[in-house]
Amino acid sequence: MFNLSNETDYKLITKTKSYYNLFIFTILILFISIFVRLIYISQENEGNFLINSKDTNLKILPTIYDVNKNILAYSDYNYSIINFKNKFKYIKRDASLNDIQESIYRGNPFIKFEKILTRKYPFSSITNNLIGHTNIDHRGISLLEKYVDTNDIEVELSLDIQIQRKIYDSLKNDSSILNPDYAMNVLVDLSSEEIVSNVFLDNRNTDDQFDQTLLPLKDLKFDFGSVFKTFTVFSALKNDKIKLNEYFDVDQSVYIGDKLINDFPRNSNAPMQVKDILKKSSNRGAILVGRNLDCQNEFKFDLEQIGLLNSTNIGYSMVSAEPKVNNFRGSYCDNIPFGYGLSVTPIQLVNAYGKIITGRNDFQATFEKQKKELKKNKYNQITNSINKLLFYANESNDDLYKNFLIAGKTGTADQTISNYEKIQNVTYISFFPYNNPKYLNLTFMQNPKESYGRYMTAGNTVKPTFYNLLKEIYMYLDLSIIKSKGTDI
Repeated sequence: MFNLSNETDYKLITKTKSYYNLFIFTILILFISIFVRLIYISQENEGNFLINSKDTNLKILPTIYDVNKNILAYSDYNYSIINFKNKFKYIKRDASLNDIQESIYRGNPFIKFEKILTRKYPFSSITNNLIGHTNIDHRGISLLEKYVDTNDIEVELSLDIQIQRKIYDSLKNDSSILNPDYAMNVLVDLSSEEIVSNVFLDNRNTDDQFDQTLLPLKDLKFDFGSVFKTFTVFSALKNDKIKLNEYFDVDQSVYIGDKLINDFPRNSNAPMQVKDILKKSSNRGAILVGRNLDCQNEFKFDLEQIGLLNSTNIGYSMVSAEPKVNNFRGSYCDNIPFGYGLSVTPIQLVNAYGKIITGRNDFQATFEKQKKELKKNKYNQITNSINKLLFYANESNDDLYKNFLIAGKTGTADQTISNYEKIQNVTYISFFPYNNPKYLNLTFMQNPKESYGRYMTAGNTVKPTFYNLLKEIYMYLDLSIIKSKGTDI
């Protein structure tokens, strides 16, 4: 205890107080010095931002949304940390603000910062080959990005990113098992004619990257095989050249030029009606049906009317490639009826089916969100017959077949890449419910190496793939219109 009457103790207190004041003063000076230094460094590096900024004259592009206002593409800034000591070197690209602040605090005079306007894609992994790209000057150069740049407006797509993700995950899982080069799935709402989902996968184990400026739905052309047999039957019925109960002798030899056409299985042991030609996918039967038509007039006219001989617009100034006639067996009038001889884009195939199953000749699937009233199907005798035939032809043990009344057609086509290599295209196009079509789906794979059955066919590859993904998405679809109804075929 201090005794203030004691001079020694009093001097000790005075001395202690002086030390305390000196300590406080020292801390204050140190704090001010650090504060001033931080301001100096901040101002110095702020200048670095201005000196190295590359975004001064760049244009901020409009935002792209899905149907539920989820952002698919938007413009924002990226920051990079650069070291200029000895040579230019990026320390970190797309740096966070915390990274920037930490670098500023360290006060390294060789550290500078780069601020760049860039385009960001929150769902890039599942929207590849759809949105498009920008160049180094932040200008849209392909697909939707080119459209928003040219028109300077925000875009709201018909795409539902939630459904797209479900389909992407399911398709990717099946692709890992079947191992195709490419896999694709397209889902269309028939009543609005909107493309709800568009998934494309490049599964090749090569260093070559698929051209991201292409939209496979409109830019790639394929022979789709037996899915074309539906168009042959449609045209023959439309022109009153066959009857549904008519029989065709598919055991007779059928030639295209000097090429003998075989069926699988090779012998049916009985004549076939139209419904069984579709169900068993008889090549000979389709050719015999097609030979009832005037190829250059009736058949060609119908193919043109349903959109298989012309390019088509899918919205936002995006136009499909022109179809290509491949007359490799000497007569496209015989080739096309059973699925060869005409290469088209997937969107042309989708639109052709959309027209004949809804009865709407102006059907045209689009990525543009439609604000007009939903369209009703226009039923007629031909539409009803085709839809019933495809429900019968699509018979499946899967519960979804009867629960959702799914109609459809498979197609398997050989495609020659070079003199030494051939691949297979497998296609399954389906719609439901068959008695009042609401949704249309295209599932496609190029060159699968594995299958779910003994034979490498569409029925053992893409058809099971479709049912797998439908199990994942049906709860997100408007299926209130489904009413159980049998078929009279």
